[in-house]
Amino acid sequence: MIRSRRFRRDEAGSNSVEFALLLPVLITLAIGSIEFGLIIYTLNAAQSAARDVTRLLATNRITASQAQSTAIQQLPHWVQAGTSIAVTQTAPTDPSNNRFTTDVSFAARSATPTTLLAWAYGGLVLRAKVSMQQEPGT
Repeated sequence: MIRSRRFRRDEAGSNSVEFALLLPVLITLAIGSIEFGLIIYTLNAAQSAARDVTRLLATNRITASQAQSTAIQQLPHWVQAGTSIAVTQTAPTDPSNNRFTTDVSFAARSATPTTLLAWAYGGLVLRAKVSMQQEPGT
């Protein structure tokens, strides 16, 4: 009887048990923050790539056929394979009225090398779309 009372009052090791219970939650929060940051980074890189490629097209520095490979090179390696890039023009034969639009899209699941929280964003597709008027010239 005395032993059981002593055992119930003994709090040695309670910190270890609490830490063991909270550790998975803390690790999930830390990795989830990193994963969310990588998704935002990848979306920002896609937006930058779309803007750069559209600017190169609008200033007649590359052709529409070179746009896809130029944009892919600017993306992080983990998203390059799953990215769809579409370039459209409104009036290809009339540079003064031509408007280029570059659309870069990819699944949120491929926007990060980790997929710990893939259940949270499931089939979400992220897009970066930029449109610019072509500059007449050479």
